[in-house]
Amino acid sequence: MVLDAASGHDVNLEYSESFVGGVVEPTLGMEFTSEDDARNFYNAYAKQTGFSIRVNSYYRSKKDNLIISREFCCSKEGFRRERCGKRIDSGDDMKRRRARPITREGCKALMTVRKRDNGKWFVAKLEKNHNHELVTPAMRHFLRSHKQDFDPSKCLSHSCSSPGMGLSDPVNVLINDSNGFDKLVFTAQNSVNYIGRGRLSTFGIDAQSLLRFFKVMQASDPAFFYAIQFNEEDRLSSVFWVDTRSRITYNRFSDFVAFDTTYQVNQYKMPFAPFTGVNHHKQSVLFGCTLLADETESTFIWLFTTWLEAMSGQQPGLIITDYDSAIGRAVEHVFPQSRHRYCKWHIMSKMPREMGDTYSSLPRTFQVEFDRCINKSETPDEFESAWPVLLDKYNLRGNEWLQSLYLDRKLWVPTYVRDTFFAGMYATQQSTSVNSLFDGNVNARTTLEDFAEQYEKALDDRYEKEARAEFETFYTKPVLKTPLPMEKQAADIYTRKFFIIFQEEVFESLALAVKFTGEDGGRGTYKVARFDEEHKCFFVCFNIAEQIASCSCKMFEFEGVLCRHVLAVFKAKNVSMLPHHYILKRWTRNAKDEAILDVQGHGEMQGNSQKGTKLQYNILCQEGIKCAEEGMTSDHSFRLALNALREARIKIVDAKKDAINPKKLETMASTSYQDENTTTASHVDSSSAPINPLEYLKT
Repeated sequence: MVLDAASGHDVNLEYSESFVGGVVEPTLGMEFTSEDDARNFYNAYAKQTGFSIRVNSYYRSKKDNLIISREFCCSKEGFRRERCGKRIDSGDDMKRRRARPITREGCKALMTVRKRDNGKWFVAKLEKNHNHELVTPAMRHFLRSHKQDFDPSKCLSHSCSSPGMGLSDPVNVLINDSNGFDKLVFTAQNSVNYIGRGRLSTFGIDAQSLLRFFKVMQASDPAFFYAIQFNEEDRLSSVFWVDTRSRITYNRFSDFVAFDTTYQVNQYKMPFAPFTGVNHHKQSVLFGCTLLADETESTFIWLFTTWLEAMSGQQPGLIITDYDSAIGRAVEHVFPQSRHRYCKWHIMSKMPREMGDTYSSLPRTFQVEFDRCINKSETPDEFESAWPVLLDKYNLRGNEWLQSLYLDRKLWVPTYVRDTFFAGMYATQQSTSVNSLFDGNVNARTTLEDFAEQYEKALDDRYEKEARAEFETFYTKPVLKTPLPMEKQAADIYTRKFFIIFQEEVFESLALAVKFTGEDGGRGTYKVARFDEEHKCFFVCFNIAEQIASCSCKMFEFEGVLCRHVLAVFKAKNVSMLPHHYILKRWTRNAKDEAILDVQGHGEMQGNSQKGTKLQYNILCQEGIKCAEEGMTSDHSFRLALNALREARIKIVDAKKDAINPKKLETMASTSYQDENTTTASHVDSSSAPINPLEYLKT
């Protein structure tokens, strides 16, 4: 119980997740019935505000030795204590065990309560200001003093029902974490009373359950997108779906997309083909899923076209797929502006099947030498020399599959693709990341209805992991390994996961020797190698005036992080800070701050076209989401955002009504411009062309 010190009346506060009227702040003199009540109140206040508390110092009475004063402070109070005589770790030790992140920053926020003679406790000292940012509502449950209050079942999934759409089990829907940015209406037939043939002919009631699931999802998540392919007899063939969170995630990380058809997870043995990508924490993210009736070129064209529509026409920077001619032709048809590469892991895993008896008759040494030829060739010339030697040694010149691989070598062999941005996802990582998203949630006995629901659970798990990564990046600081300003700069800019990768490159750069070899047109060339490995060197070209460097290892082009070789040259040339053009926003803490629609076909984007209408809807949704995200920072912000949105909606409705009277609308527009101190009043002509959304995007 909390008592008002002036009146002595019970304020009637519950120590729960929310308070009537918003956040109740502590004040000097506020009374509590017990020390535990004071702690519970301050912890509840901390949770609403966005910080964690710790019980700090206390004082005991000299009379009876009972505690009469207690201090509760922010968990970031003080600084980490360094042990006296602490051993300096060697480089190998630093690699094996990473130091715990720093959580304390010397914060002065606290609340001290003291006990009165009547047994009541009152606030005797109070400091509300923090020297650090407070966490967002989505991160609060990671704070130590609030973990016990977190119930995952309340945050990750919710059950819902809709008339005529009931499912046997509760359906997981995406309410808490939905930040949708648009809604595209799928015009194809949504109600199906008969099922297709072949692998889909046994769907029966299961297919109806899947369709009901999609409708329930769309009812709770308006931007949930699903599409159905029909065969020549107008029967259900393939299905595709993507939720709001995946769509807005793609809007921010569309530079890399992997499409995998090798994951069969349901009792009908249908290929489950997810579109995946990589977020700023180097975690796998989903951009949509499909169940395919077949793997023909026409089906892939339908799928890619549908997926692209769901993503507002924004083509991926790179799409990596299985080595398949039908997929390749479909990619070329639908994604002409994207780079296309084949997954090396898929190629290596398909070798026994594609080569058949020829492969089984080869000695074990072939696989070792094949791997060396593919993965150890540092340059194209090395690969071109090693490939024919390998074929001749094992008499494989006539193998058609190997011949096709060689013809397409520039689309999958590492030495040819290292100038393509893969976001660090290459070889086994890409397929493993897809499996890790769904293993443990689906299996060969999974029905279509269960599969769709388990898909949502897998997504919830993935978003919880992303929230944890966001919290660790936001709330803690990494331990630096060097005194270099560039390392500290990166620690403040990058996400924790990516910073660790960059930090390793910085640390290893200290063991490299740099030798100037010549200059051409303002670009100096440097030979870089470890002191103990001078035979293995890399070459860096560096333009000091423009601070532009390129390395023969092409790590920046491939992964988006500067390599140790370039960093060694930077150190040698006294470049102490990372040039801005080497900081990719997609790896930074604020990578998800803004989403920019990449709209193609400017001539078709006028407001009176179908695509223009969808784009206008997208823009309005994005602005609404920004209001929602800002409004969630506090109860006060929530009330402001809610009132502003309601006021805007009322004005829009009134404007639609007044649109019937052009003269009245004209007068309103003129008055509006004058109120905003506009020197020239603009009048609205009812016959004027609609707003071009592209002009809005430019602003």
